[in-house]
Amino acid sequence: MTHPRCRIEITDHGGGDDLVETDRIRRVVDEALAADGITGRSLGVALVDGAESARLHGESHGDPEPTDVITWPDGAPDPETGTVRLGDLAVCPEVARAAAARLGRRPEDELTLYVLHGVLHLLGYDDIDDADRVALWAEQARCMAVIGVTISDE
Repeated sequence: MTHPRCRIEITDHGGGDDLVETDRIRRVVDEALAADGITGRSLGVALVDGAESARLHGESHGDPEPTDVITWPDGAPDPETGTVRLGDLAVCPEVARAAAARLGRRPEDELTLYVLHGVLHLLGYDDIDDADRVALWAEQARCMAVIGVTISDE
């Protein structure tokens, strides 16, 4: 077995650990990092409820509505291991469940997509303008295909 490119720490602060499929999340994150030849990273993922997502979204983006994922880049190396902290994500399982129902997807796949989406933001992808959004969604589709999930830009 190969070593993962990124050590992922998932903590549940919002009742969403039933949606976490750790192996599938690791596979899509590793796929995203492999595209840029990146190894030796760590990532923190906090599963938060709708109220906490809304609070964090309001603080970071001035929008007090719950959202899928919020990112905080890091880039600092761990002094003991040398592993570079890619960053931290706050992911909202409530948003994942609602979107999955609306889009006809599994909530587990939607949550995996949110983690991937956050990682791609940490890698420099953006979705502010149309061209950037198309590139981001193409990369998400490519990475999600590794676990057999087909997505499109909705």
